[in-house]
Amino acid sequence: MELQLSLKKEHYTLGEVVSGYVDIELDSPKLFNEIYVSCYWKLHGAGRTEQHEKYKVVLQTDEAPLPAGKHHLPFQFAMDDYPITWHGDKLSIDWYIIAYADIPLGWDKKVIKKYLLDYSNQSSIPFKPTFTTQTPGAIQIEYELFSKNEQGESQLVRRLPPQQPAEVENVYEGHGNSKPLQFRIRLTLFSILLSLIAIPSLWAPSTFGWICTALWLFFVPKTYFYYRKELDRSRCGPISIKVDHQDFKPGQTIKTKYKVSPTQAVKIKRLVARIEVLEVFFVFSTDDDNSSFNRKRIVRHVTQIEEIEVKKEFILSPGKDDENTVLITLPKNLMHAVRTVNNQILPQIAIHIETEHCRDISASVALNITP
Repeated sequence: MELQLSLKKEHYTLGEVVSGYVDIELDSPKLFNEIYVSCYWKLHGAGRTEQHEKYKVVLQTDEAPLPAGKHHLPFQFAMDDYPITWHGDKLSIDWYIIAYADIPLGWDKKVIKKYLLDYSNQSSIPFKPTFTTQTPGAIQIEYELFSKNEQGESQLVRRLPPQQPAEVENVYEGHGNSKPLQFRIRLTLFSILLSLIAIPSLWAPSTFGWICTALWLFFVPKTYFYYRKELDRSRCGPISIKVDHQDFKPGQTIKTKYKVSPTQAVKIKRLVARIEVLEVFFVFSTDDDNSSFNRKRIVRHVTQIEEIEVKKEFILSPGKDDENTVLITLPKNLMHAVRTVNNQILPQIAIHIETEHCRDISASVALNITP
């Protein structure tokens, strides 16, 4: 017995019809529990894989055996659901299609192929989204998805209503760098203690004294540069970033407003606006006693898509807010938000400020991308 799977093409857009054939060649009549084609997507990341089945088309059941010879079984289904294909630095999403022959009392046969899925052409699939939210980040979508039939007319493919009614959010804003100077008590006390021991030991050299001196040369500069960075970060004052709404289409231009309120004068090397994708995944650890997952650690990684330099080499003055509007055009293939049990993929707009000593002063706001 031979089982083959063929697709008309390997690149599809959201809302398009996936079609192909399953070819089976039999030497003798054979009964199958089921012959089907299934479509699913996998999310890979942090050493684990999540698999989510979306569509299944049954081609043959156990009503009667298939006669000997070659059999050409066509199939098709509409790709009218998220997510699209994504390959990030830490997480990736791939779509697969599998042809499966369930053989009673025998070895099952299967063939798997990978294909790409991206956004659709807006002229062929007009979306009418309405966004509601209950909590920040919990977006629920109501839309009607249309596709063109053979006569060129639009026909309804799928309608998704919101799960619960909620108030509409009109303003979306992100904040960053609002914490005051962060003191590290242990590092500070340890550096002071080393100074009290290492400095007198210079006049009475000993092995212990040289060890303390070496530690002093390492920890004291580390303490200094830590507080230098913290001073630059805290002196920049609160940073806020705001967009008029949260739902955008790929290729759309966003009017992004940012505001920096410095408390003291700070020399800035660069102020940039970035389009990013935040990849979030959870690292679990097991308890040796009962081998159950009892702890998790959230790991975040930012994949930079594009960067726009707004300003460079300027001084933030105290009592005078730096407020401006930046026009940012989204890439046509920008990933939409994906949320699963263990992973999240979140597109966002961010403002980053680089000082001479600190390179991690930023604020961001999440976006919701639709076709």
